[in-house]
Amino acid sequence: MFPWLVAVLLIVLVLVIFKYSKVEAAYWKKKGVHCPKPVPIFGNFSEVCFFQKTVGDWLQNLYDIVHLDYFGIYIFDQPALVLKSPELIRRVLIQDSVNFINKTLAEPNHDEALSNLMFLQKDERWKAFRSRMTPVFSSKKIKALLPTLDSECRKMKAYLVRNTGILECKGICEKLMTNILARCVFGVDAHSFEEEDAEFRRISKVMFGFSWRNAVVQSMYFFMPRWAEWLRLHFIEKSIMDYLHRVYFESVKARKKYGFNKMNDLIDIIHEMESKKNSNEDIDIDSFKAAAFAVQFFFAGFETTISTISFTLHELCLNLNVQDKLRAEILASISKHRGITYDSLLEMKYLDMCIHETLRKYPVLPFLDRACNEDYTFPGSNLTVEKGTPIYVPLRAMHMDEQYFSEPQKFEPERFINRKYNEHGLVYLPFGAGPRNCIGERFGLISTKLALVHILSQFHVEKCTATPDPVVFDPKSVMLQSKVGLPMTLRLI
Repeated sequence: MFPWLVAVLLIVLVLVIFKYSKVEAAYWKKKGVHCPKPVPIFGNFSEVCFFQKTVGDWLQNLYDIVHLDYFGIYIFDQPALVLKSPELIRRVLIQDSVNFINKTLAEPNHDEALSNLMFLQKDERWKAFRSRMTPVFSSKKIKALLPTLDSECRKMKAYLVRNTGILECKGICEKLMTNILARCVFGVDAHSFEEEDAEFRRISKVMFGFSWRNAVVQSMYFFMPRWAEWLRLHFIEKSIMDYLHRVYFESVKARKKYGFNKMNDLIDIIHEMESKKNSNEDIDIDSFKAAAFAVQFFFAGFETTISTISFTLHELCLNLNVQDKLRAEILASISKHRGITYDSLLEMKYLDMCIHETLRKYPVLPFLDRACNEDYTFPGSNLTVEKGTPIYVPLRAMHMDEQYFSEPQKFEPERFINRKYNEHGLVYLPFGAGPRNCIGERFGLISTKLALVHILSQFHVEKCTATPDPVVFDPKSVMLQSKVGLPMTLRLI
């Protein structure tokens, strides 16, 4: 009898969910907002839910078939709004950003360490923490980190001299950024180029390598936040959070014993900020908030920078004329400045254009998300978005729209000579826009430039038989990643 009872209950549950989802699917119709036909239970989200399409490809398909300024979708039973109009996007991200200050991500109040991660915070708590930590990424602070970044890039270059031939580009970049972030954030040497099983390298593999746990949990944080909160899921595995907190606290303890202001890393910067703190500051950076910021710095700086470096090298190995032109600029700059300096990196205009073209074709996260804080009516329209409604900007779809970027599949750095794409609305947004833009943009760009200068000044990159062209993206990752890696041939000049 019991198995039959279970079967009956499951059938009843499915029927209830089916009926409920059909009722919910009338939401956008009642508002007069176009919505591609959803399917019961999954809404418009089934292809992403079953890892058949990447989030970027899913949004691209919807973007291409709907020729309107905006349209509705359903992520399971949750109505969400997708914006196509550059003017509406500017209004949400910048002009009326006070109404859209939060991201859609789950807020993990069940875990203190996770709740201190700034990118998961909301409202005034996020605003106060963001304001307090913004000085960490000032030009002066980033410039002070350059010797550390340069030292780690030289270790990478020495490794490449010993290992020319066919290499997995992304794997090399992972080792580099593990080293850079371990030094700049935690003040420790990761030894990624010397030891494949080094502890920080192992940690980065667990955090960023594929696992079904990461794929499911991180997708739920983005697209099923209520479920992620209810199930008390950890965006970053608890064992990893505990390890990184412990490393941070041990480094702070050692610094207190032997002295601050010697490394110019995050630990020194936070110590300096606290020693100069104004009594009117909204938030104290206690040890747990500082440790959480260190974890966020490591997490956010890792995949984003790796992706930009490796996809740039991938495009350069397919476009040798661009590579030759960029190398000529790099060598001329090194000769002029007698080495690599902070100012010389900022002066390399063609390098800047190449990186921005990479970010156009391969934005790390192929969408932007915001949640409506309160009922909001778009000026000059009848569209009212209710409080709590997720809003998505199909970032990569806009970057690949030929009305904004001619021949979008072509890698053409010269299109960024003037960089005037956002004059009449927002269409180019690799770092987001408005108060919730990427706080680490300056650090990511200088790390990317330095790595590329070191590599291209001494090595030539070429495609090999395994180099993907075009790149096929992995549907199991929320971020943009190649399904087969990015192998290429590296040889000394």
